[in-house]
Amino acid sequence: MLCGECPGGYFCGKGNENPNYGATNFDNVCYSFLAVFQSVTLEGWSEIQAMVQITYAHYAWAYFLPLVFLGAFFLLNLTLAVINSKFTEAHNQQEADD
Repeated sequence: MLCGECPGGYFCGKGNENPNYGATNFDNVCYSFLAVFQSVTLEGWSEIQAMVQITYAHYAWAYFLPLVFLGAFFLLNLTLAVINSKFTEAHNQQEADD
């Protein structure tokens, strides 16, 4: 239905604003990546999960559980380990040159 044509007794959700001043949503790819990045860095991921569960379905935890465990605890730590390794390598190279 087009907006404004909701049957009686229903609430038109098109007029609602997204949470966090419109920043938390899955309306397009950019905002979706932002929400996923926020979940992977563990900054407010439980609020996003609760909002998704209320809005879409109760089993949204099946999306967020692997996202948090694989994303935050594995990929984020792997990225930090590579950065630390390269930093140590550059530091050792600099000491060898001196």
